[in-house]
Amino acid sequence: MHSTSERFKPAGHKAQELSEIVLPKETFKPIQRVIDTTLEQDDKTIGYLYHDVEYTPGVVGRVVLSKGFLRVTDKELRKNTGEWQTLCDTDKELRKNTGEWQKYEKNDIENPLGWFVPSAPVTLELCYRTQQGDTAISREAQRSWRETFNSHMLWSLTSTILEYEKERAIVYHNWTTNAGTTPTAENTILDHSGNNSPIVNTFLRATLGQRYSAAKKTFEKYGSPVALCTPKDNSTSKHALVLGVFIGRFDIGADGTLDYYRPARGVSLLKNFKSPQYEVHDV
Repeated sequence: MHSTSERFKPAGHKAQELSEIVLPKETFKPIQRVIDTTLEQDDKTIGYLYHDVEYTPGVVGRVVLSKGFLRVTDKELRKNTGEWQTLCDTDKELRKNTGEWQKYEKNDIENPLGWFVPSAPVTLELCYRTQQGDTAISREAQRSWRETFNSHMLWSLTSTILEYEKERAIVYHNWTTNAGTTPTAENTILDHSGNNSPIVNTFLRATLGQRYSAAKKTFEKYGSPVALCTPKDNSTSKHALVLGVFIGRFDIGADGTLDYYRPARGVSLLKNFKSPQYEVHDV
């Protein structure tokens, strides 16, 4: 991730073919709380339940967003007993490079709840839905997103990968799912009216999914202005898409280094949270 502000310039032309797409009016089921009844502290929240989310292309389900960054148990006390669990309530966040995160997702011992790093489209979708709610739980989830993006660790990882080849990029979601090719956009401060250039909108659509047109209004709740960051040169390179705030500005960082150790929020399927240990609450 580069952070020099002089690399940005305002967006230009209006893209009729993309910026005027209007999604139908939507209503979402309220966000619910998932608790771990075995935790000893007063707040037993382990995550937030979202309904009818397309968490992988073409697959919709009920997903649980981790309460915060994925974390290890205190001092990893149970790591050598075969009972090591990754929770969201302790004081040490997991920090891995992209290869290690992929191994973690498949490790049933380290990751018994099946957490996976969400793609950029899923992250934007969950942020967007969180902001549509007006319940105590949705406000709490919104605070958790603000803390995520304003973390001192700069920046939060997604599982969206971009493979650049000169003036184009192949986009992968969930690490390896090919989402197509897009022209590479230049560094840009997203226009307040949505009148971004056609290339910028095409790039945002490929990297952020169908909710891309709401990216600025959604992400500016965490930092402003909202900037798109891409690699400095046109050489062949591979990068992770990262999200976060730097000196007040929200960065959609399509130039994240793959081997940098970054924290991540986790998403898992509700079916992985078995009763009676885990419960879903409305308050």
